[in-house]
Amino acid sequence: MNSRVITRCILGVFCLAISCFTAVAQSPDAGKAIIARGDVIASQADASRELQRRDPVFLEDNVLTGVQSAAQLRMADGGLLSLQAETELAIANYEFDPDSLQGSVLMRLISGGLRTVTGKLQTGKDNYRLDTPLASIGVRGTHYEAELVEGDLYLAAWQGIIDVDVGASGVAPFSLGDGQAYRFAVVTKDYDVQFLLANPLAFSSGHSPLPGDELMTAFDTDYTLAYTIATGKAPESMVPALLVTGEAGIDTDRDATRYLEPDDRFAGRQGQAQFDAVENATVSSSLGSVENFAMSVTLDFDSARIPTGYLSFDDPGGEWFAAFNGVVKSNELDVTVNFASHNNELADGFIRALLIDSASAVAGNFELFEIRSPDIAAGGQFLLREQQ
Repeated sequence: MNSRVITRCILGVFCLAISCFTAVAQSPDAGKAIIARGDVIASQADASRELQRRDPVFLEDNVLTGVQSAAQLRMADGGLLSLQAETELAIANYEFDPDSLQGSVLMRLISGGLRTVTGKLQTGKDNYRLDTPLASIGVRGTHYEAELVEGDLYLAAWQGIIDVDVGASGVAPFSLGDGQAYRFAVVTKDYDVQFLLANPLAFSSGHSPLPGDELMTAFDTDYTLAYTIATGKAPESMVPALLVTGEAGIDTDRDATRYLEPDDRFAGRQGQAQFDAVENATVSSSLGSVENFAMSVTLDFDSARIPTGYLSFDDPGGEWFAAFNGVVKSNELDVTVNFASHNNELADGFIRALLIDSASAVAGNFELFEIRSPDIAAGGQFLLREQQ
């Protein structure tokens, strides 16, 4: 092959790559990825790209998470979408006018499951819709979940109301959530609707409830203990915050073993250790000065797990708090924030950390932000050692 032909081939490939990129880039932004763990792919037509943290998500994107993968998307109105493993979500439309707070949302859950906290968009069953193979869901609220399991559709309205139109003639529409008879339901593959008084098994490891709601079970005991230790007060003061520990996070009992190499002895360490002596911390907040920083990480070196952890501090807007767990791969702590709040507002964020100094210290950084007002944020760096 002569040099002229080679040049034409290279130019052809380059132009094709540019055209694919342009086809995706011309679509308006619907949001961005704030967490992309494992295999997270966005695609349109014949073009696809791997999503990483801070990457844009466009209208008409299909977002697909792989096995043992997860993603969280911050949408144009500040809403949060959390996609569990093996999920495919088509973003057909996500329009938002920040001046009028009006817009239109149409998404299609093709497989898997999602949890979402809606943003500033004034939601209603006519302007916000999630389609699934079994039903169409309209939203009049802030926090709901939908998951497809073996052909059945599991639904939960954690806050607000969802309106469900089942895709079969003769099946009456129904609503779940605040002020309704039920919060939970299952639409079977045969379009049979079953209402539930308790958290369905599909979500049982995924959520702990609002305290005081008789339709839900009690707070997760690990979280309650961690919060009480951190703050000196019971978690009832956190209403209306919700603890989320499941599909966006890690099943530490199941997944830890895949990170633990036979020859990795964490510098010969065994058993559990608690890192809660703050040797150094530099933390800032969008609202002003920060004080009373505290943090604790419990490591189980035998199972390569992080069974519990928390951090807390104060700024002029109130107390920030986060509870987390995870697994350890080599010297990296793979941490999932299970719950976060700022004063009485639900929050989210990330924590990155490493084992250093022959597994005698934990160093890292973090970022937290309010879900409804993501400009209210705090973050920084930390160095923790074991309490001697």
